[in-house]
Amino acid sequence: MPAAAVLSFESSQVRIPLSVRLEEGTAATRRETEQTPFLRSLFRGTWGTSVYGQLVRGRHYVTYLQCLLDVYGTLEVALESLCTHPVVGGFLLPELWRSQSLEADLRCFLGPAWPEAPRPTHLTSLHVERIRQLSLVAPHLLVAHAYVRYTRDILAGPVLKEQVARAFDLGDEDGTAFYQATSAESLEPLRHRVNRYLDSLPLSQEEMREVVQEARLAFRLDTLLSDALARESLGVGVSRVEP
Repeated sequence: MPAAAVLSFESSQVRIPLSVRLEEGTAATRRETEQTPFLRSLFRGTWGTSVYGQLVRGRHYVTYLQCLLDVYGTLEVALESLCTHPVVGGFLLPELWRSQSLEADLRCFLGPAWPEAPRPTHLTSLHVERIRQLSLVAPHLLVAHAYVRYTRDILAGPVLKEQVARAFDLGDEDGTAFYQATSAESLEPLRHRVNRYLDSLPLSQEEMREVVQEARLAFRLDTLLSDALARESLGVGVSRVEP
């Protein structure tokens, strides 16, 4: 067998799918993000069940939703502007468009005047600026941010929906639109579809490594956001994560 053919064969044997790289390469930072004190406190009684405790919990949850709206709004604009990009265009999940659902939840908690409420844009400035920067200089890395949102919010949606509804004594549909991108029964088909999309993206080995590194950064940005929210909350500690 010619030497070039041998090298080609060996290279094909070590090519690890992007879905596997992301799953394994972000495992540690993903766990850190999922275990931040602020998010645990929202649903585990840190502020108690009194009227005052529920008001405090609700205020901090609304701030969290406002932060998510800033991040999702920026990401959606970036993805839409690059819909014909060979990489970005291959990972446009309809489930990722959550801005309207976040607005619906904010309307539920704040009423029709929700757009007039002060926005904590200082908490999301780093995250938002990173997404905008990538859309200009490295569009393929936006896949990493889309993947993190898919992992953090879409896959966990059915469970988080129940936690939010229970924490605030909500009805079946009230205040949980954000978490209704998919049902529990549809999670497995969604996983297969997402993995298929990821593994078919036209990325080189080096570009795949860059996507994994960016995904780790995106998870850390999420953790930093939770820590910033915790610092503004009473009785909540912060995790120890470096940017």
